[in-house]
Amino acid sequence: MTPKDKQKIVDLLQVYIKQKGSQNKAAASLKGVSPAVVSHLLNGNWEPYSVDMFRNIGNQIGYSSNHWQFVETTNAKQLLEDLQKAKQQQSVLTFLGNAGSGKSEITKKYASETPDAIRVECAGYWDEKHFLQEILMQMGVRNPHNRVPQMMHEIITRLKGYDTPPILIIDEVDKLGDRLLYFLITFYNELRWKCSIALLSTYYFKKRLEDGLRNRKKGYEELLSRYGVFVDFEQTSAADVALLCEGQGVTDRAAIKTIQKKSREDLRSASELIRIFKLENAI
Repeated sequence: MTPKDKQKIVDLLQVYIKQKGSQNKAAASLKGVSPAVVSHLLNGNWEPYSVDMFRNIGNQIGYSSNHWQFVETTNAKQLLEDLQKAKQQQSVLTFLGNAGSGKSEITKKYASETPDAIRVECAGYWDEKHFLQEILMQMGVRNPHNRVPQMMHEIITRLKGYDTPPILIIDEVDKLGDRLLYFLITFYNELRWKCSIALLSTYYFKKRLEDGLRNRKKGYEELLSRYGVFVDFEQTSAADVALLCEGQGVTDRAAIKTIQKKSREDLRSASELIRIFKLENAI
């Protein structure tokens, strides 16, 4: 890693700190990073820190050594606008899109550039404590509590205490088990008109809610009542794939057509094909 790469990471870190509100909050939201590390890096005291530390920070704040460029696909432009409008109006919305439609990358960009935006990306192995700890960490809180009721109380209290109503973005919400979905009911009840909540998922989540309601599963009527305003993504187009290619410096028309065909209009697949093409052609 060159000094230039390290400087880019520090520059991104400064943006990240501004988004989080303070150096301490930024450090608290980064895994394996202390406030002292953040302070030293900002002050140019890089010598004590290994390349691994720079990589660790860079990976968490959006730095890529491959200089991957975000591009405004049709869905990206619309979702960025919808998230900002939802935040301004303290709305509760559920965004649905196919796998590989760019949901996660779009919300990462929004959260990295928007003050008072808290984003978590769910995983299937999470339990109740992990879910709440992840939210607290993204809020810049190194939580001293180890009990679920106290953690939940702290999240609600802090979200209500923002000077400007925040937005809580829960990506890949379909990966959460039923016991974790019940937390969403409390979030809605406690934060209505005080905090925007945006859920993102594949279309399976809508089916899961509707099936749960039909089968009279506990909590599903309440979930659908609160989170049943669905916003559908547009189908990713060949033009979107071409835009992604061009944004990464791939301009050869034949190569773009090949990537469009092989990716089947899946941006995740297209990204991998672009990465391989750039490696093979030293771009």
